[in-house]
Amino acid sequence: MRFRRRHRRNRTNRSEAREHTRRQIWEDPSIVEEMFNDTEWRRYQQAADDSAPSQKMAQHIQSAVEQDERKARQREIRLRRSNRLMQVGIAAVLLIFIAFQFWQAPVAPRGSTQYSAQDSVLALSPRWVSIVNHSDQIDTVQLPDQSTVHLFAHSSLQYRDNFSVTARDIYLEGKGFFDVVRDTSRPFSVYAGGTKTTALGTSFTIDTRVAEQHTAVKLHSGKIVVASTTAVPAFENVFLDRRGASLELDAHMRIVRIEPARRVKAAPETKAAVPASITSRLHLENIPLPDVFATLEQAYQTQIHIEDGHIGKIQYTGIIDPETEALADVLTVICLINDLRYKIGEDGTFHVYYSKIPVADSTASDHFEEEEQQQ
Repeated sequence: MRFRRRHRRNRTNRSEAREHTRRQIWEDPSIVEEMFNDTEWRRYQQAADDSAPSQKMAQHIQSAVEQDERKARQREIRLRRSNRLMQVGIAAVLLIFIAFQFWQAPVAPRGSTQYSAQDSVLALSPRWVSIVNHSDQIDTVQLPDQSTVHLFAHSSLQYRDNFSVTARDIYLEGKGFFDVVRDTSRPFSVYAGGTKTTALGTSFTIDTRVAEQHTAVKLHSGKIVVASTTAVPAFENVFLDRRGASLELDAHMRIVRIEPARRVKAAPETKAAVPASITSRLHLENIPLPDVFATLEQAYQTQIHIEDGHIGKIQYTGIIDPETEALADVLTVICLINDLRYKIGEDGTFHVYYSKIPVADSTASDHFEEEEQQQ
């Protein structure tokens, strides 16, 4: 009896050992390769008749292989997604950087996209220079080509810090007097109030501050061409080649006036009062400056004193509208053309003198000396 019980217990232990071995092989079939070397495995295969793993083990092995393949594919998909996200992130960073660079670059002047195709895309270099005159004095600006712009009060100017090899483009809002250095290979163009005024070497004034949003262009020397920059040109190109000629446009780019200078009689020496409701424009052609100043005295009811007798030899040609132009602006243009200066006395009278002659009266406010001191 004791022998039988011990024999039955040994049989149970062997059964449990086989079951344990079977589970290990089921969970990890590679144990078979570790337990048998290649020689023994081949001997076993030769000795066994149709001995092959069970159907369940074959399915288990096949599922394990497919699971490994799925894991490999999932790793590849995750890698592709991460690469795609990295590419999108790099593209977003580049777009932000480019947008920041464009935001940092000066903006092209208002309406400049209508002027020329080369300005449709702003290059990062050269950059735009922007000058705004907030003061009541005239600001003198030296351009890269040595041309000079006298920027009137409450006006602004924009241009590239280095002109191109084919053009010199300026953008103006307000009023400016331009003294252009001649350069036949690079036309000088001023964009203002929907117009483009082009010159090679001349002097002219553009004013967009006129009442009712008018734009006025006056020629002082040389020749200029005034063109429309709107999508549908409201007028054909206007060629001004006579000193003192002027062009005036309304807010709809219609020509209000286009006038060559015409000679008028000099004003009499008597200081007869002129009605405040005067509406006539002054057309002056080759008029001596003393006579011009006498006419201005009547129109503006303000005294103008000539401090040097040689000024009487200078003649002036131009068109003046006392209703829309201040006397200070008119005298500024006359002085710029003829290398003169003026000062305003404490009593409000104007004193005109040559720019090279020193001023004895230091209490008067010199319109141009203050500007030079600021520079």
